[in-house]
Amino acid sequence: MRTLVLNAGYEPLAVITFRRALVLVLTGKASVVAEGEDPVVGPQEILGRPSVILLNRYIRPRYNHSTAVSRRGVLRRDGHRCAYCGKAAHTID
Repeated sequence: MRTLVLNAGYEPLAVITFRRALVLVLTGKASVVAEGEDPVVGPQEILGRPSVILLNRYIRPRYNHSTAVSRRGVLRRDGHRCAYCGKAAHTID
């Protein structure tokens, strides 16, 4: 099961495993906003399985990832269709 991580300003940051989410909650770095239906059973306690957590401190998101433009990427983006006539395309313009 996956868990949505929200920044302190309620912005979505990432989707992580529920185990990582439990570690963040138990160390006090995040709080649970919504729980799933199946609880996590431990040796001494039963915890709710977090489906959405909220970080206690604001994290600046990274915007420095850019994708390189390639012929294959452009063809995949356009569905292997010509932008002008709509027929099958093997080249890019």
